[in-house]
Amino acid sequence: MGLSLHDHFTIFFTILIKSGLPLTLKLVLGSFLGACAIGLAGGVIRGLKIPVLDQILGLYAQLCRGIPDMLVLLFFYAVMVYGSTYSISVLAISVIQGAYMQEIIKGGILSIDKGQWEAARAMSLPVPVVLFRIVIPQVMLIAMPALIGQVVLLIKGTSVASTIGCLELTKRGVIAMARFSNALVVYGYILIIFFILCHALTMLGRRVERKVTRKVMGDLYE
Repeated sequence: MGLSLHDHFTIFFTILIKSGLPLTLKLVLGSFLGACAIGLAGGVIRGLKIPVLDQILGLYAQLCRGIPDMLVLLFFYAVMVYGSTYSISVLAISVIQGAYMQEIIKGGILSIDKGQWEAARAMSLPVPVVLFRIVIPQVMLIAMPALIGQVVLLIKGTSVASTIGCLELTKRGVIAMARFSNALVVYGYILIIFFILCHALTMLGRRVERKVTRKVMGDLYE
């Protein structure tokens, strides 16, 4: 039996948009902040090639690349005795995405001309000043396309939180399936919502990238 217009409204608006989307956006925000903190700290350490820490963070990045996201989440869920499914999901996704972000930032730092470092040393500028006033702003510009792409992957990655019962979009869809038994409609709506979120962020990122590049390059920008 087909779904009525009221059923479509209930699935799309009441269950997915009203109940599932807010928690998904909270997951995105919390995970993004956590991943940025991990990525910035790890990227700076790896970019400066600090002994021991650089090797440890390199191993951390390799582990996160080689282990499925769902298994990382399930590991945290099994290990953490306390904490809600939301907090566990945010922590796990932050750890996963932070590993990728640190490698992006590391690459940006290594791409900075060595002459700038030498000039900073000649002027006896403290390393924190060189990093956060000279190097990091340039790194953000260089790494912006890759970072935006990583945030899009982060948004899509929040769906793994459904495996531990976090009531985000995908989990709400699974629950809705028990009531409406129409996978095409339920998961189709979830697909549309995720596509809109990711596409909107991609378009916004391109506009920001063009604006920042134009501001930095001035008349050289075409």
